[in-house]
Amino acid sequence: TELSLLEIRVGKIVEIAKHPEADSLYVEKVDVGEPSGPRTIVSGLVKFCTEENLLNRHVIVLCNLKPRPLKGIASHGMLLCASNSDHTMVSRTTHP
Repeated sequence: TELSLLEIRVGKIVEIAKHPEADSLYVEKVDVGEPSGPRTIVSGLVKFCTEENLLNRHVIVLCNLKPRPLKGIASHGMLLCASNSDHTMVSRTTHP
């Protein structure tokens, strides 16, 4: 199935800061157990989660996406989150 093509891993946010050029974005370093070290991931979670709520937390990461620059910083994956139907509430997903 197409779902089996997704590389989904559990990672831990080991560093987080607001994007220097975008108030709505975070730049996270997420450790998914790779020898090269944590991945840089840019996410739009500023409106929904505080840095304190995300730092050192486990998250679900979609890893096999092509790197994509977001406001000048390459994002090497995507954090999977859950939201309500109108996207006014968003929260990180965690592993079972």
